[in-house]
Amino acid sequence: MNPGAPPSPVLVSRDGDVARITLNRPGHGNALEPGLLHALCAAIGDCHDARAVVLTGAGRAFSSGGDIREFHARADNVASLQAFGDTVVSSLNRAILALRDLPCPTIAAINGPVTGGSIGLVLGCDIALMSREAFIQPYYAKMGFAPDGGWTALLPARIGSGRTASWLALDSRIDADTALAMGVVDRICASDDFTDQLAALIHELDDHDPQTALASRQLLDAGDSSHTLADRLERELDSFKRMLVRPETRQRMAAFLAPREAAG
Repeated sequence: MNPGAPPSPVLVSRDGDVARITLNRPGHGNALEPGLLHALCAAIGDCHDARAVVLTGAGRAFSSGGDIREFHARADNVASLQAFGDTVVSSLNRAILALRDLPCPTIAAINGPVTGGSIGLVLGCDIALMSREAFIQPYYAKMGFAPDGGWTALLPARIGSGRTASWLALDSRIDADTALAMGVVDRICASDDFTDQLAALIHELDDHDPQTALASRQLLDAGDSSHTLADRLERELDSFKRMLVRPETRQRMAAFLAPREAAG
């Protein structure tokens, strides 16, 4: 390893036949940007021989969604902004679809906050374990973005379209207890018990045929709809790009960043 090289935005480790993928931009809340998403897709692709895959975040956050600073840095050039949005969301979609294509159970270990499109990395997994200190919030209504990351493509199958619509409209911050009650996540635990609970969850899968997870996913994603999951994610991408370049959205990004820039 080159000691002068920047840290990898995604870390991969193995404990026997269990793979652990860690989003590794803790100083930026593990915000999603092209380099991280490209590395994430590659990491997922290397896990097809695993018995189970765990996806989590480094530091205090699971992921804060798209990197608003990176979006706003391109706000004065509509073509550049839209192209960047296309790259980020299409890469996120590929990561979600790659998770859905893994031939083994996948676990989202939600160690901290989940905002924006990063919920897609939770929804893309089969099982979600959430720390009681974490929360989930859309942030789209505040930013003027259209939902991406499976908010409309995957979440309604878990909690219903009406509840999804009201959550997005109100931009509510949902704590772990509420997320469990709604069916967004499967289990919750205190942060100081998180490692042990995750290990126990992995142990429950010991004698399971991992291929069953893939077969179940494929049947559920097909459902009764004439549109595939890839189609539904593509519609989110198209809507995201349209909303992203509006003057109102660019103003909201600037207003969101202003106090953070002032604070240094």
